[in-house]
Parts: sequence; C-alpha cells; structure tokens
Amino acid sequence: MIAESVFETDGADPIYLSLRPELETPVTDRSSINLDSDGSRLILKVIAFDIISMRSTLNTWLRLIQVASEVYDCSMDF
Repeated sequence: MIAESVFETDGADPIYLSLRPELETPVTDRSSINLDSDGSRLILKVIAFDIISMRSTLNTWLRLIQVASEVYDCSMDF
C-alpha cells in the first residue's frame, strides 16, 4: 500500500529540516517513509505492508508535520 500527501506551505524547507532526524530511526519494519521538500511543497510518501501499519504511520507523521508547521507559524510571528 502506498499513500502520498502533498502540503503546500511557505515553510516546507524548515519543516522538512526539523523532521529529517525522525527519518533516521524507523519506528517499525512494517512501513517506510519518504519525506521531501521542493521549496513550497512538503511531500510525504508512506509505504506499508498492511492497513494497520499504514494508519499508524500516517497518524504519526501527519501529527509530526502538524506540530512542526504550528511551531514554524509561531516563529514567523516574531
């Protein structure tokens, strides 16, 4: 199973850089993550072997992206 999500944001590069360390330590061997940035887009690709690991991995990474985005947005207020 493959899922790809694309997020349009001015903070794609800083968000990617803040999440890059998370890519170095896989949480499970039942799914894999590819995260990339091309300037204005953050691209998340999840490959999972079953629906349970897909749901779990997507929940984790969507939450990580949300938190990083909120932190980025708050930092732009200063």
